Amino acid sequence: MRFSRNSLYIKIIAILLSLFFLQNDLLIHAQDGKYDKEIEFVKNEYISGNYILLIEKLEKLLNEVGKEYRKVSGEFFLLLGAAYEHTGKREKAIENYLLGDLLLDSPVVKGIDLKSLKIFQETILGKTINGRRVIEKVGKRKIKKKIPYLAILSGVVFVVAAYFLMKKKSDPNVISMTERYANEVFNSIEWIEIPAGEFQMGDNYGMGSDDEVPVHRVYLHSYKISKLEITYDQYDKYTEATLIWPLPYDREREIEVRKTLPARKFTFLDAGYFCEWLTNQTGKEIRIPTEAQWEKAARGTTQPIYPWGNSIPDCNRTNINNCIGLTQPVGSYPSDISVYGVMDMGGNVAEFVSDAYQSNYYSISPLYNPKGPSYNLTHYRVVRGGNWSSNDPRATNRSSIHSIKKSETIGLRIVWIDH
Repeated sequence: MRFSRNSLYIKIIAILLSLFFLQNDLLIHAQDGKYDKEIEFVKNEYISGNYILLIEKLEKLLNEVGKEYRKVSGEFFLLLGAAYEHTGKREKAIENYLLGDLLLDSPVVKGIDLKSLKIFQETILGKTINGRRVIEKVGKRKIKKKIPYLAILSGVVFVVAAYFLMKKKSDPNVISMTERYANEVFNSIEWIEIPAGEFQMGDNYGMGSDDEVPVHRVYLHSYKISKLEITYDQYDKYTEATLIWPLPYDREREIEVRKTLPARKFTFLDAGYFCEWLTNQTGKEIRIPTEAQWEKAARGTTQPIYPWGNSIPDCNRTNINNCIGLTQPVGSYPSDISVYGVMDMGGNVAEFVSDAYQSNYYSISPLYNPKGPSYNLTHYRVVRGGNWSSNDPRATNRSSIHSIKKSETIGLRIVWIDH
């Protein structure tokens, strides 16, 4: 008996669908109970009032729990917030409460009363209107229910996706929108090649903070870095192709002007997803630069104070110190250019680099291709370069930001590992 192509597709889709639900079922069973002992331990420590020990334990556990254990991580973040609240660390408490709330459908930990904690109430349960706090009851939050129609909907989506995937594979000449947009972004970037070799990294002028020393030798393999910062036009193609929420408009400026401005107000994690999208769709290895890659592109091997040299910065050379009070189109300052030809590393927006932040990392940095300390040590990432509101465009200046926070002064430059 001969089968038509459509009949064959239907059979393949049916098999894939069966495997999909089987995999999900097995995954759920595998996850059940994995962290039961840890959950009971931290609950008991909380009830016993051992908050310092609890903070240390939870910080360690949160670096071990995988992304798939969303509920476990959410409860751990809530308990960590509560422990910080009990020890009087308000900002830490708020930060962890919000992280827990992001991961959970309802911000509760079974057997623990968090609603009685003042900061928890203010952060999660309440909001202020005209000076009066309005409490939103946890019980009225939208809770996902495990009912059959969600599984059916997931199945339909899976079948449709599988069908179009097969349809695309059957015609090699068909290029998806996301692939086309990714290639347009890649081809719109002017890449500057940074040669392999050694350079001295760190503040050799004694003008900066303690985290900029000691000066140390670093050897990097060759790489290519974008001459300019990623623009809204380039980032918008990513959000449109992946159907995610677009970046906010930049102070209601003209659309054509906005396209040429450096993209900003996204998180470090968002920047990573952007690079991952480009990598997957173009087949090129695209990354957020390491801190060492950023500094070498900015300073070369001669160690100038600023990316352009040692000349004192002013409003004609680069966009800093609120000279204009907002960002300018990328490449607007020909004088803000490094020895390799990379632009805007002194001003306009600062830029994410991939290294986790550790103040004493320079003292333990390896010689070859350093990538920064383990991310398990901190949730903060290094930021490099000056920006439109800062007054310190030195090429060795370091700052940091939490990986899930956004800033109107931070954008992105990317590297291409072409070897």
